[in-house]
Amino acid sequence: MSEAVINRKKDRRKEILKRYGLAIGFVSPFVLVFIIFTVIPLIMGFVISLCKYNPYDLESTTFIGFSNYLMLFGNNVLARTFWQALGKTLIFDVVAVPCLIIIPLGLAYLINMKPPGYKIFRAIIYLPSVISITIVGVLFGAIFSDSELGLINAWFSSENPIPFLSDPVLRWTVILLASIWWQTGTNFIILSAALRNVPKSLYEACEMDGGSRLELFIHVTLPNIKGSLGIVLFNTLIGYLNLYGQPTVLNSAINRNNIESPMMLIQQWLNSFERSSLTGLISATAIFFGLIVMLFTFIERYLMKDRKGGSKYEIQYKAYEA
Repeated sequence: MSEAVINRKKDRRKEILKRYGLAIGFVSPFVLVFIIFTVIPLIMGFVISLCKYNPYDLESTTFIGFSNYLMLFGNNVLARTFWQALGKTLIFDVVAVPCLIIIPLGLAYLINMKPPGYKIFRAIIYLPSVISITIVGVLFGAIFSDSELGLINAWFSSENPIPFLSDPVLRWTVILLASIWWQTGTNFIILSAALRNVPKSLYEACEMDGGSRLELFIHVTLPNIKGSLGIVLFNTLIGYLNLYGQPTVLNSAINRNNIESPMMLIQQWLNSFERSSLTGLISATAIFFGLIVMLFTFIERYLMKDRKGGSKYEIQYKAYEA
């Protein structure tokens, strides 16, 4: 092998090392944080879920296998509370997730028509999403407070204030309104960007074929923003399966300890000294709930994955370009 070939190989190795070394340098802080705060706690949580574990009495720790997981299907207090909380969350998601896709999509579609002052409206729609969920809770708590000091009750000047935060149905309605107000801006930005990237030539092809505005939306717009819809659906579904902030900050003093979601159950029971002997069972609950979230994720990704082909007008346009 000649010296020139050897030198070229050495230079190539140096170039590869320099390129990937720089990439590793940028990625390593995230990887390190991910390992420390996600991977290691996940492994520890799974190990603890296989044991009868009390953090205040480590000597009594005993390995019991998957008994904690089997207890989730039993007739104990935690199992009943977990399944009730999961049922409430799923019912809430059935209503909230479609609303958080349809409303931002409708707003993005209208704003992309560029009506007068559309830039101001775009900023107003996105503004709530930069607010923390704690502030959202304070705002909606003040508006829908059960007392006469609540904004809605003060407007009506009623001697019998409406129990917005103590009545179960009304409280979930307030949580839904707060979620829509808070989350719409994020989904609006994603969908608005997707709508701007739809080729105008596809709309022209559909119009030449006699397509109505509704057909334009169904056969051209939706197929071309399917990827962004998948992202929005994924983020919204996962986010609201892990519902925690909204019901926590909006619960009134009367129902402060109510458990409305699996995340609230896990947090409250883990922070309870009286239930410290159930730490293994609570860890099993968290792992099992994580598997349920993963199941919904896989179903969503399967349903939203790209299929071969495309819309009629997209196929015609590609054939015309060829």
